[in-house]
Amino acid sequence: MESLAADLSTLVRTPLAEAHVRAMRRIGTTTDLPAGAWIAKTGEAADTFHYVEEGEVEAIDPSTGKRYGNATLGPTQYFGEITFLTGGVLMMGARCVQPSRILTVPRAAMLELMSQIPEMSDIIVTVFAARRRRLLESNQAALTIIGADQSRALRRIVAFAGRNRIPVRTLELDTPDADHEAEVCSIKKHEPAVSFGKNTVIEDPTPAKIARLLGRDLAADADTIYDVVIVGGGPAGVSAGVYAGAEGLSALVLDDLAVGGQAGTSSRIENYMGFPTGITGADLCWRGEVQALKSGTRFAVPRRAPALAKREAGVFCIGACPSTGGKRAKAAGSTMPRPMSRRAIAGTRMWW
Repeated sequence: MESLAADLSTLVRTPLAEAHVRAMRRIGTTTDLPAGAWIAKTGEAADTFHYVEEGEVEAIDPSTGKRYGNATLGPTQYFGEITFLTGGVLMMGARCVQPSRILTVPRAAMLELMSQIPEMSDIIVTVFAARRRRLLESNQAALTIIGADQSRALRRIVAFAGRNRIPVRTLELDTPDADHEAEVCSIKKHEPAVSFGKNTVIEDPTPAKIARLLGRDLAADADTIYDVVIVGGGPAGVSAGVYAGAEGLSALVLDDLAVGGQAGTSSRIENYMGFPTGITGADLCWRGEVQALKSGTRFAVPRRAPALAKREAGVFCIGACPSTGGKRAKAAGSTMPRPMSRRAIAGTRMWW
């Protein structure tokens, strides 16, 4: 049966071409860092692409503070995983093992470059997706849930993370690992809890809080107009996001639970074109989400669309609109470039 991405341990990595690196140098900055210097830390915004030109870099396991796995990144390799496309927060950090020269490119500029060079985008996204698969399978993640078997609320978070392909580390109560996590985070032993990284404890955790923490719900603070807003993140909604992005439209997909909808709960789908050996519904829709993200479509989960109203100039308002006394907020816009020939259509403004 197909999986959501290639197996990182067997993936034959294709390095970026010299032309790709030259293009990154034109829009990026090269920095020489000493051994021990941090390139990025868990919980920081995934707003920079890090390419190793010289030296050695190690990924840091957020739960231990030590090297993740048994490999490091050397010249021609790059740090990051699929969070770079979503614009969320980093699931792990990275630091220099030896003096290193790092080429850094701002996320918006890098995404635009990837849209201009599809073969470059394919190489990077393949590696990023494989790294997300490794995180999902390793039970080593920044988000740690202790005692889900003892708490219905925490079981909901585990289910939410699973359906949205969010890496999570689950620990049973009264085990050495759970006791150590409680000690590190200064929380009570023998009680269910949720933590992020080594020090952050999520009080009264809910899927919505986890989504905000990870940048999955696109919490907003001002208005943005999208060309297309798609309500419902099932296969049809994800497909619409793919097509809208491919046409150069700024698009946002909303779902109140998880990308994948009802299909995401299927353990095996065998009647979908292109997957003769079958694939789980969650993996199928996650692949579609990544495909849409490549073209600039954004996803907000969990987000409901409780109201729809037509405003001035043909703009539609989704959510608690100002006329109903709702709170005004902005959904982040697409960071991918739009073709100059894009046709003008009525937009949609988000109010939460």
